[in-house]
Amino acid sequence: MKRQRIEPIYANTYKKLRNRSRRLRFFSILLVLIVIIGGWLGYQHYRNQQLSNYTVRGVSLTQSNGFVDFQQLQHQGYQFAYLRATSGASYTDDQFQSNYDRAQGSNLELGVYHVYSYTTSPKAQLQNFIQEVSQRVGQLPIAVQVGTYGHYDTHYLTQRQAQEKLQQFISLLQQRYDKRIIIWCTPAVWQALKQSKPVRYNCWLQTSRVADQDNKAVFIEYNKNATVKLNGQSQTVGGSVFNGSQRQWNSWVTN
Repeated sequence: MKRQRIEPIYANTYKKLRNRSRRLRFFSILLVLIVIIGGWLGYQHYRNQQLSNYTVRGVSLTQSNGFVDFQQLQHQGYQFAYLRATSGASYTDDQFQSNYDRAQGSNLELGVYHVYSYTTSPKAQLQNFIQEVSQRVGQLPIAVQVGTYGHYDTHYLTQRQAQEKLQQFISLLQQRYDKRIIIWCTPAVWQALKQSKPVRYNCWLQTSRVADQDNKAVFIEYNKNATVKLNGQSQTVGGSVFNGSQRQWNSWVTN
């Protein structure tokens, strides 16, 4: 007679507990994933609802965005485009001149922008901008992008010397081109500039929170990595909206 193998009771119990633990772990991970995905989809739906209240959409472009078909942008309902021209006293965007020339074939309202540097003089930055841009400044106000990096943070921007240097660059830019200026920054930077002369200008806020923004916010960049479909291909651009109605846009552009 064949001898029957009998496993100890504790061995069966251990296996059952181990299997139960694995199932619990699996369902816990699944639940977390469902919550994360659901939250992300809910946020996307909420933001899309917010964006639907802003009919005037536009893009900001740099050399990292590659070749952009401006006619396709226009056909998809975009109404303006901002092109990076320069940064600091020496950097120029490789695609600026090509983008600007090709955009002339569309009906998009065009603007150009400069990335402000804390480490070079306002006059040197202006000279770099003039050499690259010449008279290619478009129809929209010139934008000055003011960011933070290293110890050049929002606290630094509250200092009088930093604010005066920024104001000097903006004044030089206005004197040279006789155009309106927009400060492009985060809400934190804008708050740091609240008590300074640059706050007299309108702003372009970088924030995913579109609704209920400062009344001096002309544009809102809701996503610096927005996706658009151009000629059947997905392409990344900076996505922005005009903070107002179509009628207000038409009036603002012609002023």
